[in-house]
Order: sequence, then C-alpha cells, then structure tokens
Amino acid sequence: MDLSQYGRGTLVVSLPRNDAALARAAKEGGADLLKVHVNVHHRASGNAFGSLEEEAERIREIAAVGLPVGLVPGEETMISPQEAETLAERGIGFIDVYLTYLRLYLYRSGLPVIPAVNAETPPHLWRGLRALPGDWLEASVVPKDGYGKEPRGEDLAVLAAVGEATGRKLLVPSQRAMDPADLGLYFRVPQVHAIMIGAVVTGQEPDSLYKATAAFRRSLDALRARGWV
Repeated sequence: MDLSQYGRGTLVVSLPRNDAALARAAKEGGADLLKVHVNVHHRASGNAFGSLEEEAERIREIAAVGLPVGLVPGEETMISPQEAETLAERGIGFIDVYLTYLRLYLYRSGLPVIPAVNAETPPHLWRGLRALPGDWLEASVVPKDGYGKEPRGEDLAVLAAVGEATGRKLLVPSQRAMDPADLGLYFRVPQVHAIMIGAVVTGQEPDSLYKATAAFRRSLDALRARGWV
C-alpha cells in the first residue's frame, strides 16, 4: 500500500471493535482508511482484542468492506515475524504501532509502518524518529488523564513541536472529545495530515459511528474547499 496517495485532510476511523458493521458505517460516513487491533486491551473503548488468528475472520470481513485497513499488531504481546509476513494476504495495508513496542521485524512485512508516540515519549526521541523508515507518525500525545475531556491549546502546541522535530506527517487521534468544528485549528499545524477518530467521539455502535464519521468528513471537506488543507 502506498500511503503517499492520501493528502492532508485524510480521515481514519479506528474501529472500537473488529466488526464489519462498524466498518460499513465508517465507509458510508466517508472514512478514507480503517484501523483494527489485535493483542491489545484498548483503553478508550474498554475492549480486549484477541490474537491475529482469533481476529482473522473478523479482519477478513472488515477488509472486504473495501477500504484500506491498518493494523495495531500488539504491544507487549505482538504478532510473530511469521505472522507479519502474512498481513498483506489477510487484507492489511499498513501497520500502526507504538514506538515502544515496535519490533524491527514488522518492517519486513513489506507494509508501511506508522510508529506512534504518546505523552510519555521523551521529547529527545522525537527528532530520532527521522532515522526510521516512512514519513507518517501517529501523534497520540494527550496525557491519560486528558482522555475524553475537552481539547486544550496545549494539545496543538505539542503537535506543532512533534511535527517540527520529526518532519513527519502527523496522524492525530481523537483522544480528547474532539469537535469537528475545531479541525481548522488543528490544521494550522503544518505537519497535521490526517485525523483519526475512535471510541471517544464515535461511540461503539454503527449508528453513532456513522454520524461522527459523516460530521468529521463534512468538516474536512469544507476545509479542503477553502484551501485550508
């Protein structure tokens, strides 16, 4: 998969469950990309995701919806090198994983790897990300005690600092209760490239996920029409 085809204003939906009904709702709402999980307990949704084999059929059904699918392959428990080599045939188009847990063999999958940093990642490592392959970064920089709360100006300042240090295209997740009306402020940060909405703003059911996706799509399209993204 070539991520370079996705310009500023890309909308990613991180599914709160590996569920094809949620994937269809995201597609109908205007998502560009989807993200699924294995081997993790997802903090925002409260859901636990099984191994790659346990989630394989659900992931296959999600891939069949017709949008490119990224995978969080684990944290302390991680897919094996052998499993990484099968991801493309399972319908996975890219990998998204926290820098702390990023095993180097994931690059051997042949898929784009998007490292993620969080609020605990030391700032002196930000510039060091330039040594890793790829040009995207998930900037998951809101502290844990800020999850679900109203966004702060500090969020944008940290995103700007991360973007300047890394030189990467930033994928910004909705850790806060992000409002589509505020997206123009996020895109004042030159490196902000894509917005990724998840359980904090989408809820966990197809109807609420569709409505949230459609609202973010409308806002991003309006910014694009004005030449802001």
